[in-house]
Amino acid sequence: MFMKWCFRFLKRVVFLPCTMLLRLWQAVFSLCLLLWMSMQSALADLPTMEPPSSGGGGGLFGQIKGYSQDGVVLGGLIIAAIGFIVVANAAISTFHEVQDGKKGWSQFGAIVVVGVILLVAVIWLLTKSASIIL
Repeated sequence: MFMKWCFRFLKRVVFLPCTMLLRLWQAVFSLCLLLWMSMQSALADLPTMEPPSSGGGGGLFGQIKGYSQDGVVLGGLIIAAIGFIVVANAAISTFHEVQDGKKGWSQFGAIVVVGVILLVAVIWLLTKSASIIL
């Protein structure tokens, strides 16, 4: 009886470190593999980065200047898009009110004409400012 107990105890003692060593080995191997893979080049055939459309000159500061100018132009396009959405929303809401009989067609026409003039003015001013900045 004592021998069976000793055998079971020794089996557990021997088996436990074996699984712990196996788990430790797996963890160390995984960490080493991860570190090794992170230090290797990706070998991807990535395209080269495009230079800024405004030129910007040479060097790091020239590229920063070029990309910031492109960002200003992109911001102007976003402002023009927001203006278009606002004018379209006003025209649609006025058209809905005309259909309900709350407003007349002359008010709808005025909203559309003023909106178109506003959009043309915004686009023209943004184009002028972009040519001055660039």
